[in-house]
Amino acid sequence: MIPVVLSITHGVGVFLLFTGLTSPSSRPDPQSRRMIERFLSRAGLHGVRAREFVFVVAGTSLVTGLLAQLLLGWPAVSVLAAGLGGLLPMAYTLRQYDRRRAVVQAALVEAIGQLRDAIRSGLSMQEAFVCLARSGPETLRPAFTQLARELRLSGLEAAVSAMREQLADPVFDVAAATLLLNDRLGGRNVSQVLDRLANATRAELRIQQELRAYQARTVLSARIIVAVPLVLLFVIRLLNPGYLDLFSTARGQLVMAACVLSVVLGYVGMRWLTRLPNEPRVLVP
Repeated sequence: MIPVVLSITHGVGVFLLFTGLTSPSSRPDPQSRRMIERFLSRAGLHGVRAREFVFVVAGTSLVTGLLAQLLLGWPAVSVLAAGLGGLLPMAYTLRQYDRRRAVVQAALVEAIGQLRDAIRSGLSMQEAFVCLARSGPETLRPAFTQLARELRLSGLEAAVSAMREQLADPVFDVAAATLLLNDRLGGRNVSQVLDRLANATRAELRIQQELRAYQARTVLSARIIVAVPLVLLFVIRLLNPGYLDLFSTARGQLVMAACVLSVVLGYVGMRWLTRLPNEPRVLVP
């Protein structure tokens, strides 16, 4: 009876939390909500609102908690599993963000090279951006299409600044600063600068790919280390429930919850130690 009451209480708490975060308000959207939606968009989840993401987090937390309760029957572990389940959508979003960032940076290197070749062939800056919108990297074609449109309406500085905020990438920050400086001072060596920028960025991305390959091995080892004790716990609980009756008491559940938490913290620590350094944005006001 107690596990059922705890599960229902947890479900009601999650529902109330979701209702409080997503209820309509007469005040404008806070800055945090816009930041979340912008981050989701950069992760490739276009059109996903902050309240929808909160709903997914709450639903994943509830399902994970109920599943743990049905399989194990330990309320303390179920509550911990519900909390960890709520982190799964966030971990997925962060992973998608990193992947999309790598794809965007690789596409930017190719686009910078095409822009350099277009300028060397005698095309103007506006014509070069139109060519990129048509035949540039597929990932960046929508952004360059918007850039070409804004270029006709607002000028180069406003268009490039808007795209810089849209991509929020250090590689394009440097390219944007180069283009704006060339537009203001009228330099004639912009193609050479773009060539050096493309070569330097290409070499840096090559190093990052090698680091990601080494990182993938460590992450796989960490996942195996985390999965083995958890899988064994579920298997033993299903095959011989009486063998783990020691953890059916309140003290035993606390010990089990502490063990699960230590495993999760160890996994997070391994991921933290093997993380790749984030490039800070440059020349951002």
